[in-house]
Amino acid sequence: MTVTTTETLPEHMKIRSMFSMIEITHKIQISQKGLIKGFLQRKRDEHQEALDKLIESAPAEANAIIGVKHSTATHTFPEGTFLFITYIGTPVVIEDKKV
Repeated sequence: MTVTTTETLPEHMKIRSMFSMIEITHKIQISQKGLIKGFLQRKRDEHQEALDKLIESAPAEANAIIGVKHSTATHTFPEGTFLFITYIGTPVVIEDKKV
């Protein structure tokens, strides 16, 4: 899956079909995690998990997501401080212009 922040494709590519915009919000704890939770999750790439969620939410036919934008916010709850990452983008089917 190609994921790009631009809506302009390379000259040799064209959009064959386009789907409705998709959006996901992923929560990441950024405050001190408990010892056990921190140990079990030490190799996680939570930012990649957020991007993977966006890709998974695209229609199966799509082979790219264009115009990807993101925003972040933080909020503190009794159980900790969390970063919320929101991704939006437009799933498309792209192909070579020669096809």
